[in-house]
Amino acid sequence: MIRIRARCAKGRHARRLNKRDRGKQVNVNVATAAGAKQYSETNPFRIHIENARSLMPVFIVRPDQYEPALARYPDVAKCVKTTWGFDQENYRETAAEADAMITYRFPKDTLKIDAPKLKLLQVLGAGVDYLLPLNWVPQGVTVLTNSGAHVPKAAQSALMTLLMVNAQLPTLMTSHRQHKWNRIFTTTLEGKTLLIVGVGQIGGGAAEHAKAFGMKVIGIRRSGAPHPAVEEMYKPDALHALLPRADIVLVNTALTPETRFVFGDKEFALMRQGAGFVNMSRGGLVDPAALDKVLRSGHLSGAVIDVTYPEPPPADWPYWETPNIIITPHVLSDDIDAYVPRTLDIFFSNLRRYFAGEPLTNVVDLGREY
Repeated sequence: MIRIRARCAKGRHARRLNKRDRGKQVNVNVATAAGAKQYSETNPFRIHIENARSLMPVFIVRPDQYEPALARYPDVAKCVKTTWGFDQENYRETAAEADAMITYRFPKDTLKIDAPKLKLLQVLGAGVDYLLPLNWVPQGVTVLTNSGAHVPKAAQSALMTLLMVNAQLPTLMTSHRQHKWNRIFTTTLEGKTLLIVGVGQIGGGAAEHAKAFGMKVIGIRRSGAPHPAVEEMYKPDALHALLPRADIVLVNTALTPETRFVFGDKEFALMRQGAGFVNMSRGGLVDPAALDKVLRSGHLSGAVIDVTYPEPPPADWPYWETPNIIITPHVLSDDIDAYVPRTLDIFFSNLRRYFAGEPLTNVVDLGREY
């Protein structure tokens, strides 16, 4: 961890390329050294927190969370000044002076005008699909996610869904609603094959739990880079070849124009008879009509989804009545107590790097749109 001594470093983010980065084109907006200045108590780096009362409490930053987090970074704390807002009540005047903003919901289309000094935009989410397309991002603004904040809760929840699908709880719950005493006996997870589509931080955490329960884990990630809990790692173009091998498929990849409805009729047909399916990422990754079809036919034994398409689904959504499925309302990844504090730790760690001129983490690639 970088330690800054008596004073704050210059406020720049001149991205330093290591050997792996040299020669690569990374399509992100970053602040440059041009116009860099020294931040201090008398000339602070200004952070604005923009909340929305309509959001669930887990997505609202509170002072009793923010102040302890900032205190964990005393070198950063003495160089920043924080303003607070709800529902754009004082947004115009505070955004106009902000160097950084922490928010989930904000007027993105006028950001360039509203926040001309903005350098860092920290969103309260691991994905930015709700902000697509990203053509509104002003030049010189770096968009940051909180990827990693979800991992402890989401990885445990993923294990829970694997156990649920393996025990055929979705089918048992359907039988329950039908007033049927349907006794289904099952085995343990040990020796079964799990395919994780999207081995990022959450997918990696799920892989560790699955491996601990004796599963064989195969995975897909864009880079194809290995993971210690994944026995075999592949790139996305291997999806169709891998689907027939899996007893359970866990989807945890980002939603982009490229991955929309990545699971449809063809993909479900390739899965083995009686396999289970879990989606904890984004509803738009899965064609709900195709999933409904294979659950009704019995081709898949059951599914657990924490996300839907659309989300939230309307009261007359036809797939409320899909059999052999458990639907939870996008709640399995966010820890009500730790989500915002972990997000703030990610942000302040990045701000420390920013002051030191070090490369940032969790930067959104504007070209890949995640």
